[in-house]
Amino acid sequence: MDKIVENKSLKDKIIYVVLTLLPMAIYMVFYMPTFFWVESLEPAGGFHQIHVALDDKIPVLEGFIIPYAMWLPYLVIGMIALGIKGRVIARKTSYMLMAGMTLFIIICLVYPNAVDLRCQIPDRNNIFMGFIKYLHSIDTPTNVLPSLHVYDALVVAAGIHIGFKEKKAVVIASDILVFLICISTVFVKQHSVLDVLAAVVIFIPVLIIICFVIRPVNKKAEKGAEIQAQE
Repeated sequence: MDKIVENKSLKDKIIYVVLTLLPMAIYMVFYMPTFFWVESLEPAGGFHQIHVALDDKIPVLEGFIIPYAMWLPYLVIGMIALGIKGRVIARKTSYMLMAGMTLFIIICLVYPNAVDLRCQIPDRNNIFMGFIKYLHSIDTPTNVLPSLHVYDALVVAAGIHIGFKEKKAVVIASDILVFLICISTVFVKQHSVLDVLAAVVIFIPVLIIICFVIRPVNKKAEKGAEIQAQE
């Protein structure tokens, strides 16, 4: 964090982070109702089933419900940490999230999709299997491609790579958790392998365009933005 930010009071730091993440917060106000509206649609032609042979070879490993459930805490904590770290990379990460979620809505409207993997859930009784069954009861198997679980986690991980590149332990811990989050989507039968690949395919060009083409992120730009934000 810039020393100018470090010297501010707790109240000023909170205001700084809130203002930094405000565009993302405003976007979510409009995105969430749109997401639930898309979820409620019943396409006239039905849903396109997302399925490949590899999906049938992947076993159900109920322990992966833990990293799967860590997705939202990871996103929230990661974005707050980036907001504290600096406005430039936090905003860039926000824009990547917004771009991907907007593309997700467009894809699901143009190509309504679903998975049929839940029939593969074994009849085992344990606390983790109970969590998976509960997850399936509250989350529909529709509109799964691309996987937002994977895309959003990759975006925040990229932000942490750029914003905390000097803190190797933080970056490594983030990468491990994101890897587990991504693969958990197929082990709890919430997503097909194709959903994961689609998220990666969308993530790469969005990252390149937002972080390295449009006003590339660099130390000089970050420092200048931090100083300007304090004036």
